[in-house]
Amino acid sequence: MTNESRYAPFFRLLPGIPHMQEGHTPYFPLLVRRLLQWAQEKELLGGMTKDEIDLAASLSVYHDIGKSMLRPTLLYKQRLSPQEYDEIKLHTAWGEFLMDLAIPELRGTTIHRFACEICRYHHERWDGGGYPDGLRSWEIPGYVQVIGLADAYDALVAPRSYKRPLSHQMASNMIVRGDCGAFCAPLLMAFAEHAPVIQSEVYENFPAAQE
Repeated sequence: MTNESRYAPFFRLLPGIPHMQEGHTPYFPLLVRRLLQWAQEKELLGGMTKDEIDLAASLSVYHDIGKSMLRPTLLYKQRLSPQEYDEIKLHTAWGEFLMDLAIPELRGTTIHRFACEICRYHHERWDGGGYPDGLRSWEIPGYVQVIGLADAYDALVAPRSYKRPLSHQMASNMIVRGDCGAFCAPLLMAFAEHAPVIQSEVYENFPAAQE
């Protein structure tokens, strides 16, 4: 059974589910797909099939839907107070809630689980320093760790109202140094190994910022 036919019931629902693409480049889903493939080559995704990898990549664009429940002014501020940052962090739980609300008929399926896990866990970090649940190590699904890394990287190179875009080299260095939180070492290794490919192929048509 092909990916398209297997997940057809879900894909028919996609147009009715909002997603927050603002603050990301149009190349984010491709970055996720490539990183998932490289992570699979390093056996970081367990027994995920190609169909499941494709599904996770397709669902990744919905990771921030919970931001639609926040005050819009929070999303454009350069500096947040501790209280405001706590409000921002609620978008993960809101995202899980909204996704569950959007596809209740798919509860109990891989599709539903992936969609909710991506929304809730994409800010969890390897050392337990993420949110909302402080998960650590392999408590965080491997494929969600990949999406979390892609989210951090793409946000760095994308222009936002409160910051200039960073160059690919600067963004890569920040990810590897742990400036965006801790990721598992083999995943970081896969990312670093393919950093030139990410810049030359994934973001081939994206005007990178200068050093």
